[in-house]
Amino acid sequence: MAGSGPIRPPTKAGDLSQFGKITKTAQISFGPSSIFAGKKEANKGREASLSRTTSSSNMFSMLSQNPETSDTANSKQSLPPSRKTSVDFGQSGLPEPPMQRKRLNLLPRSKPVGDDPTKPDQTPAGSDAGSEEDEGDASSAALSMSTADAEKKIGEDTKEFFGIRSLVEAESYFSTLPAEHHFRLVEALLMASLESKMQDAELVGSLFERAREKGLCSVEALEDGFTPAAEILGDVAIDAPKAFDLMAIMMRGAGFDQDEERRARIAGKCMDSEKLVGLLT
Repeated sequence: MAGSGPIRPPTKAGDLSQFGKITKTAQISFGPSSIFAGKKEANKGREASLSRTTSSSNMFSMLSQNPETSDTANSKQSLPPSRKTSVDFGQSGLPEPPMQRKRLNLLPRSKPVGDDPTKPDQTPAGSDAGSEEDEGDASSAALSMSTADAEKKIGEDTKEFFGIRSLVEAESYFSTLPAEHHFRLVEALLMASLESKMQDAELVGSLFERAREKGLCSVEALEDGFTPAAEILGDVAIDAPKAFDLMAIMMRGAGFDQDEERRARIAGKCMDSEKLVGLLT
């Protein structure tokens, strides 16, 4: 048949030279291709898509049957790739709380042992240092004070004294006031008591006695404070008839009943000096 292929020469009997060789013959078709070839290619594509769909559906069914696996997969997908969850479990099987930083206990600073004797001593922290600083501030304030500030302080102290009526607290009135203003405090206490009650005069007299015995106020300052009160004692007695008696009580507290010289000088400033001296003797 023409066009079917090359003609193979006939083999001879007993010729084994072509034994084991395979001769491929190219098949050439000159007519239109079969219509079934396109159907086969379409069928292959459909089968591949069906296999992918089936595999994905099988995977989805497996995940739906195991919810824990699906939740774990979803959580892994939702987490960023750079973060990794880790939970530490203790011996009880429960997650242990995160470790917290240990709290530091600050101890009071103490004076180091073996200080250099050439260096000045360091002041240790404590109540003693604070009390020394307070006393230093009070003494420095008492060293200098203007007249206006002194009179303001004396007015506040006098009002407080008749309110609390404490001789111990009243000692600070002298210690926190410069010595040059002590006579002003004595005068203010006298003036407030001359027109008051007998109990107030006795309280002021006890304060003067305490200040004289403890050296809180000098005798000169006491005399200077009594002198202005003696000058107006006669006028005060017009409205307060007991003024001479109250004045004598406070003079005894200051010790002028035993000091004849100072007693005479103070009584000499009064309009009725004989009456005042007679109350002191």
